[in-house]
This record gives sequence, C-alpha cells and structure tokens, in this order.
Amino acid sequence: MKRLSIRWRLTVWIGLTVCAVLLLTGVAMVLSARHLLLARAHDALAEELREISTELDIDGDEAAFLSAANARFFYHNIYEFAIFATDGRPIFRSVGLQNVTPEELHAADYDQHVRLRKCRLGDGREMLVSGWIKASSFGPLVVTAATSTEPFDRELLTLESTVAMILPISLGCALLCGYWLAGRVLRPVRVLAEAARALSIDRLDQRIVVENAHDEIGQLTETLNLLLSRLETAVQEIRRFTADASHEIRTPLAALRAEADLALLRVRTPEEYQQALQIIVSEAERLGRLADQLLDLSRTDAGAVQRPLHPVSIAEILRETVEHLQVLAEQREIHLTMDSGLCGAVFGDAFRLSMVCSNLIENAIKYSHPEGHIRVSCRPEGAFTVVEVADDGIGISAEHLPKVFDRFFRVDSSRSTGGAGLGLSIAQGIVRAHGGEITLSSAPAQGTVVTVRLPHATGTVHAEHTRRQPELAPPERQLATSNH
Repeated sequence: MKRLSIRWRLTVWIGLTVCAVLLLTGVAMVLSARHLLLARAHDALAEELREISTELDIDGDEAAFLSAANARFFYHNIYEFAIFATDGRPIFRSVGLQNVTPEELHAADYDQHVRLRKCRLGDGREMLVSGWIKASSFGPLVVTAATSTEPFDRELLTLESTVAMILPISLGCALLCGYWLAGRVLRPVRVLAEAARALSIDRLDQRIVVENAHDEIGQLTETLNLLLSRLETAVQEIRRFTADASHEIRTPLAALRAEADLALLRVRTPEEYQQALQIIVSEAERLGRLADQLLDLSRTDAGAVQRPLHPVSIAEILRETVEHLQVLAEQREIHLTMDSGLCGAVFGDAFRLSMVCSNLIENAIKYSHPEGHIRVSCRPEGAFTVVEVADDGIGISAEHLPKVFDRFFRVDSSRSTGGAGLGLSIAQGIVRAHGGEITLSSAPAQGTVVTVRLPHATGTVHAEHTRRQPELAPPERQLATSNH
C-alpha cells in the first residue's frame, strides 16, 4: 500500500469505503425487507385467524361450525387452517393440512394472544403459522392459520440477488470515479510540485500562485511561499555577510601588503622600519580580532558554543569590566561610573556575559565625546535583572536603529574606530542564549542607552531557564559587534 501513489491510495480507500457502505446498506435493506415481509405475513394471517374465529362465535355447535368451515375455509387461496381441541383432537383441517398434527404446528406454544411461528411439517414444507387459543361453545380450541414460506423466501432471494449484483457494479463505478476525483483533487499538488521544481537558488524571488487560500492546498502553498521568503532573506543575508566579511578582511590585508611593499622599495632607517612594523602588527591584530569574532559567530550559529551555566553575580562582572576599561575611558577623558543595586545573581556563563558587558561599555567609550559621561547600572526588576549602559555621545538616528544589531552594520563608516560591526550582534546572541533580551534606544547628539534583561537565577525563572538551556545558541541566526 505504501508503494502506491497517493492517487491510487485515495482510489483504493474510496473504493473500500463505498464497498463497506454498500454492503452495510444491502444488509440493512435485506433485514428490513425480511422484517417487513414477516410483519405483512403476520398481519395477513392474523386477519384470516380472526375470520375463522368469528365463524366459531357465530355457529353454536361443532357440527354447524364444521359445515360452515368446510364451505368457506377448506379451499382458501394461499392460506391453510387447522383447529384442534386442547387434548389434540382435530376439529377442522383445510385441504393442505389434512395430515398435520398439533405437534407439527407447535400447538402447545399458543395462548390467548396471537403468536407467529415458523414450522417445518412432516412432508418437508416450511410454513408460517399464526395461532391462539380460542374459547368456543364446545370447549377451548387451538386455532391456527398457515401459509407457505416459499413466496416469502422468493422475495428475499430476489432482493439478495439484486444487492449482490449491484455491489460489484457499484464498486467498479466507485473505483473509476474515485480515480478521477483523486486526480482532480491532486491536480493542484502536481502544479505545486512542478512550480517547486522550477525554483532554484537564483529564482527565490518567484512565488507560487495560490488558487484558493481557504483549502489545505492553498494553505500549503502559502506556507511554501513563506518558506521561500525566509530562504530568500537567508540567502541575501549570507551573500551580504560574505561580501561584508570579504571586504573587512581585504582592508587589513591590503594595508599589510602596502606597508610591506613600501618597506621593501628602498633601504630605510631603523625608525622607519619600526614604524612600518608597528602598522603591520596593528593591522594583523585587527585581522586577528575579526577572525576571532567570525569564528565565534560561526560556532554560535552552529550551536557549538556550550558552556556550563552557573549562578553568577552580574554586578561583580560589571564591576570588573568597568575597572578594566577605566584606563581607556580616562585616556579619552570620559567619566565612567557604575551604580549597582541589589541585583542578585543570574544563571549563565560568566565569560560570555563579561563579553557582553565589555562590548557595550567599549562601544559607549568609542562613541562618546571628551568630557562625556557613561553610567553603568544594575537593578532588579520583577523576575529579571536589568543592566543599562547609558552615554551622552553622538547617538544614532531613528532610521538606523532597526539595523544596529545586524552584522557588519556601522552607522557611519567615516567615523568608524576600527571595529568590524559585529559586537552588538554577538552581544545579542549571547543575551538571547541566556534567555534574556537586549534593546537599544538612542537619539542623535543625545546619547544611547543599551538595556539588557536577564532572568534571575532563583525560583521559577531559574527552573524554566535551566530547562531551556541545553545549548547556548540564539533562537534566531542574528549575531554581530561594535556597531554603535
């Protein structure tokens, strides 16, 4: 069955269903017909029984009854009659029951109510017998009226033969109609398959036409179109990422080669060689940082970054990060302060959370004015710990805010400080992997506020977070760095 096509499987199921319905209908018809025929026979026999019983009431003695019964009921179309005394003595028997005995007619089973019995006589005939016990002037009598079952059986056999003949014909018609209907139903699937086969990596902008959005095929088509949209977006992101990464790698490589070529053009003084080597080392470090960030992104995207998670003090991580970056802030004449409340512990990886804090504070330092202020704070808020890094630097315009977490995105490349545009994206991936969220609000010349919300390491939040932390990979493939 599994090797058959869907069309043939639908055809077989339609045929089996129709066959079962017809079989049940045929059995129901035969049983209903048998019941109706028995009811009709019973009514007819009961009427004949009442007629001969009325004759018993009219005639006063046995002789008068026999005279009238022989005249009216001895030959009586398809019905036969037999009357016995309760001791088994025959009173009257019509022509077809001359040799019948009370035992053959089950005379002992009757009472004052009319009963219908099916009896087999000694000569092999099957009869439908209706009888009862009737009081008369010459004693209680067992009065019976009978008719042959042959017409009854003949009508049932005709009906059964008709049903048996209709069943295979109807089954054949059902299979043919089912095969045709299955083809009609599956035609949109064939069209969908052909349209899907025509798609390629270079034609992901095409969409499959939805004929009816309300049926299952239409819903499947819409789902495929949504999948194509996501694939198109993913391919565009991959191409953009590849182009941006190539550009970022090519820049330090070009600087390295240019400095090396200049150093080799002519003999230089030791100071000039030292200056060239310093430039080369600086560009090599930049290239190394970019390679490390790209490697970290690829590992995170692949779900390979898995470290044991423990309750850690986010306030302590912030304090160490601020102390570490205080020298850089002082070199730029920027006031870096920290305001830590009783924010408690979060459940996570201290090393990767320190990467987030370092990225955010470094961004704030890079894009703040001299004599500017950067405030790092930590506070509890419901079931979360909220970390904020606020500066009064150059800010970001509204049209650029939706893209700040994109990889390689930098608001103004002319004001770039050497970053590759991956820091915020990496920070976003780490925060999401910890079950939290990161948001950014900013305005030009008014500064920027980056907010990180992380679940507490206690209570229900801790339990839920533990259940969803088997891997430190973000739910969406969207990570990156110093974008601000």
